[in-house]
Amino acid sequence: VKTWNRWVYEDWGGIWIGRLGKYGVESPRSLKDAKQDAYWAHHDLYLLAYALWPTGFFRLALPDQEEMEWFEANYPGWYDHYGKIFEEWRARGCEDPSSGFIPLMWFIENNHPIYIDRVSQVPFCPSLAKGASTLRVHEYNGKMHTFTD
Repeated sequence: VKTWNRWVYEDWGGIWIGRLGKYGVESPRSLKDAKQDAYWAHHDLYLLAYALWPTGFFRLALPDQEEMEWFEANYPGWYDHYGKIFEEWRARGCEDPSSGFIPLMWFIENNHPIYIDRVSQVPFCPSLAKGASTLRVHEYNGKMHTFTD
């Protein structure tokens, strides 16, 4: 994130594009949202990817204590939003398939619906997302289609 902030947000979006201001060129309006997404969106996606692994035929690992401390040190607020969820899943036995608990159940139990973006096929949970993306649902020919930005 530090590199992204410097190279994209400050250097490109601020300095380089700023120099073109005299020609009417401005930084994209979505640059601030992109900054928020650069900080949180990949954490949102990992949470969902871990929960959905049984449906995708791949296996991910929960972050261990050392990794969770690193995330909190580098992404302040990470533990309160993501770490507590991972700890609850671990306590409920999600690392052991014989426990009968899969994290997808947690989303259902806690009323956090998961949508699949129609274009990218990436899962999205608007009620838990810290990124800047928003959900749009459109009906076409009687079918509901979800999109994120």
